Amino acid sequence: MDNLAIIITAVLAGIATYGISVKLEKGAVFGSAIVVLVSGLFLPHFFEMGTTLAVVATTSSYAGMVAGKNVPNFKEMAAVGLIAGLLFILAEPVYQGVGGKLGVMAAIACLCWIGLKKVYGMVFSKLGNAGKQEPAGRMQ
Repeated sequence: MDNLAIIITAVLAGIATYGISVKLEKGAVFGSAIVVLVSGLFLPHFFEMGTTLAVVATTSSYAGMVAGKNVPNFKEMAAVGLIAGLLFILAEPVYQGVGGKLGVMAAIACLCWIGLKKVYGMVFSKLGNAGKQEPAGRMQ
C-alpha cells in the first residue's frame, strides 16, 4: 500500500509541476516550487507517511521541470512520474543523506522516458519499412 501511495504521489506531483510549468507557462522553477511547498506543508499533516510522500513529490516535481518538447503532453508526464516513483522505491534505502539524489532520480526518469520513445520510434520505423524493398537501380 505504501508503494502505491508513492507511485500516485509521484505521478500527481509530476503532472502538477508540468502543468504549471509548461501548460500555464509559469516556468519550471516556479512550477516545482509551488508543488514542493504545497506538498511539504500539507502531506506530513494528513498522511502517516506524509514526510516520505513530500520527498517523493519533490523528486517528481524535479522531473516535471522537463522541457515541453521532450514531454509534450500530460500522458507522457504521467509516465515520467511513474518512472520517478519506481526509482524512488528502488533507491530509497541507498545513499541515505547523500546530496543530489532526488535530482538525479528525476533526471534518470526523464532520460529513460526520452530513450524509450526513441527506441520505440526506431523499432516501429524499421518494422514499417520491413515489407518495402528499395527500388533497384536503373540499368542504362
